[in-house]
Amino acid sequence: MANKNQIEVKPPAEACFICGNPNWRFLYKAQDLLHDIEGTFWLFECPQCGLVTTQPKLDNEHIEKYYPEDYISYPIAVDQEKTWHQRADRQRGVRRRAEFAIGETGMKTGKVLDVGCATGVYLKGMQDRGWESQGIEPSDYAANYAKEQLKLDVKHDYLQFDSYPPNQFDLVTLWDVFEHLPNPTETLEIIHKILKPGGVLLLSLPNPESWDRRWFKEAWSGWDVPRHYYVYGLKTLKQLLKRHGFRFKRIKSFTGRHGAMGISFEFLLKNRGASEKKRQSFSKFFHSYAVRALTYPYFMFADAINRSASMTVVFIKE
Repeated sequence: MANKNQIEVKPPAEACFICGNPNWRFLYKAQDLLHDIEGTFWLFECPQCGLVTTQPKLDNEHIEKYYPEDYISYPIAVDQEKTWHQRADRQRGVRRRAEFAIGETGMKTGKVLDVGCATGVYLKGMQDRGWESQGIEPSDYAANYAKEQLKLDVKHDYLQFDSYPPNQFDLVTLWDVFEHLPNPTETLEIIHKILKPGGVLLLSLPNPESWDRRWFKEAWSGWDVPRHYYVYGLKTLKQLLKRHGFRFKRIKSFTGRHGAMGISFEFLLKNRGASEKKRQSFSKFFHSYAVRALTYPYFMFADAINRSASMTVVFIKE
């Protein structure tokens, strides 16, 4: 007989929306390791196509508390960092993202929409490079920061069919956002509508084929329950996007590698009961310039063969 205090593990009631397989394989019991907000969740994987899903999925009202103002994806403006090396590191990150996105369009200037733009740091980088920049962000705090601190054109809302007119944008970007979408098929339909023919869709998201996932298992930062509704492999992502009128162009891994591994180490130590003092000491060591330099060749190799914790995938609207 099951313990009366034990919560029953229930697999998803719906079939996999990528391949239609109705059966799911249990992976891990999980919880919010980033902010330690209460809640019990489970990760299930489709054994046919590899899609991973979080259960239960929280609706917009109940998921909001898992996005506090100190959420890692709500950074302050680059020029508000306290030290010159922090500003330089942040500027480099913005430059790499903006220049990569612009390069994929083949245009010098155009019109970009950043979905889930957070505090608008990347969007500001695009605007500074001459692009007409708009963003949409469901967090009240982050959207207001982007509007008030960076003076950006940002809507505080979820992306909906009536958010923008058809054929408006040359480029739509979702940096570390697509995995947070409860209804990705609807979002893709909207993006297909608002992109111009031949427009570029850029998705940056966790890579379940990474070595990090294999090493850290349930402590891998890419799961990030309950904020991540789904985790997609490259094959499933291509299949889904093709179904919605997008042609795969390329994949490139170049963001979040060292930081993502640092978070995974934090989660691993937390799961093993390490004190906060020990976790902070290890984090300081891992993010030191010496460790960054020593691990740089590894991350370059992992990037080259698509085994980094994060991947950036480019699609074209057909």
